[in-house]
Amino acid sequence: MTYTEHPHPADHAADPAAVAVAVAFDPRTEVLRRWQADWDRWAHSDHAHDGLRRWTADPTLTPHVGSIAVLLAACGRDRQVPNATADARLHALIIHARGGDHAAGRVVLERVMPALTGRAARWATRSSLPFRHAVEELVASAWLVIAAYPVDRRPVKIAANVVRDAEYQLYGYTPMIHRRTCSYPDPPEQAARLDGRPADPSHPGGELFDLIADGLAGGIPAPMLRTVAALAAGFSPGEIAAEAGITVRGVWRRRDREARALAATVAAGNPTTDRATAARATEQAGGRR
Repeated sequence: MTYTEHPHPADHAADPAAVAVAVAFDPRTEVLRRWQADWDRWAHSDHAHDGLRRWTADPTLTPHVGSIAVLLAACGRDRQVPNATADARLHALIIHARGGDHAAGRVVLERVMPALTGRAARWATRSSLPFRHAVEELVASAWLVIAAYPVDRRPVKIAANVVRDAEYQLYGYTPMIHRRTCSYPDPPEQAARLDGRPADPSHPGGELFDLIADGLAGGIPAPMLRTVAALAAGFSPGEIAAEAGITVRGVWRRRDREARALAATVAAGNPTTDRATAARATEQAGGRR
């Protein structure tokens, strides 16, 4: 697989003030071809366009919301953008993701996808782990990292931190940031989203994002949320079943088990939470049986 950079005329037309460099991805494996096709569809979807409209209110992002490709380039996919500048934009975006903005999380995930692909290739080379399996595991792990990213404590080198933590979360190595931990007071507990705002029930993806983050904070090990994370990342139940070597019915059972664990954990920390919330969010993210 290769990544090459070239100007994208359509993006320039959409946002003449922005200097956009689109990154053309030449996937050479089935899993990456599927990922690229899914990303291309999503980047032109109503969900993505709604996100662009929301981010016009963010002074850091508003100059770059002409299109998803322009924003992705501004967050560092265009290597001509200075690292500190790209990092500031990615920091603004991941704050939205932490607040339950599913579209923001999707852009952050795509920003780190080249690095995740490289890590997957390395693990596939060093072990008997199939490349496809390594990619899917790292994508799901990165999604969980984004959902719980400590934006105040780690405001710089965000892309590198997301990739590093996604890898460490899977393979068990303790991140340096945890080995050199400084004590900070815990934020007050809130019966709401992680940024204090109530969850928006009209966006099931955002609701699932919140539930995953709350489940991690409540002590559920990341591997026990892998199915709902994969569904949130865009993989279909059939694809998850094929990779895991189980039936689609088995995927539903895993999803339901993880939903129950999420509901119990979130309800324990927030008595106002309905136990049906997790089941509803995962059902809407993964489709009906």
